[in-house]
Amino acid sequence: MKKCPNPDCETFFLYGDDKVVCPFCRGRLVDTAQNAAEQGIRDTGRARLPQMQHGTAEFVRSCFGGIECHGRIVEIDHQELFYSNRHKMFNTIFRGEPYQLAHQSVEYTIRVENITDGFAAEVMDFCLYGSYLGRFQVGDEVVIRAKDLGNRRVVRSIYNETTSSRVFPGFQIPAGLLRGFILLIAFAVIAMICQLTALFQTGAIAAGVMALAAALMPSVIIIGAIWYVLRSVFFPRRRRR
Repeated sequence: MKKCPNPDCETFFLYGDDKVVCPFCRGRLVDTAQNAAEQGIRDTGRARLPQMQHGTAEFVRSCFGGIECHGRIVEIDHQELFYSNRHKMFNTIFRGEPYQLAHQSVEYTIRVENITDGFAAEVMDFCLYGSYLGRFQVGDEVVIRAKDLGNRRVVRSIYNETTSSRVFPGFQIPAGLLRGFILLIAFAVIAMICQLTALFQTGAIAAGVMALAAALMPSVIIIGAIWYVLRSVFFPRRRRR
């Protein structure tokens, strides 16, 4: 038996082996057994194709003090906020955000899902601060390296597998560098206060202050006397009548 393989021909009739052309669309008829075999081969190829393309890449793993995520971008949220320097410094010290040198604070929220042709079982959000060097779009397959802060994951670098390019955040001061600098200043101030306290307890500072006062006292008295004389001569006070 034969049938018409044209999908636009809305006929489901079966014809005998003596028929060669479809009477409706004038297309060439094919044998039903041959058509079923070809359709089965095409379905098998479609079923195996996603496995050959995607493989079994791990979605999230630990890497160099952070995490590495291999997935597909499904959403990009962008916002720009105007913060004062004190507000940005507070976010850097207590929230771990990098200090941005621009007037506005730029933040991207990137949602990534695991690569699958079915329903995505795992989804993760990542924060990218500041303007970035590179480009990525929704649907790109990426490898993201980020620092896990518990409630947020701050992006360190992104490798775009779709375009074979790397994406890095723009110039900004890392939170760890600012925290270390502030701790260094705090330790220096504490050490200086401890040294001054020890000098006061030993009496060295009191003796130095007394010696300085004794050395400057004659000069101060002489200058005061000269100023009093000059003022009495050139600027005498007028008596009130």
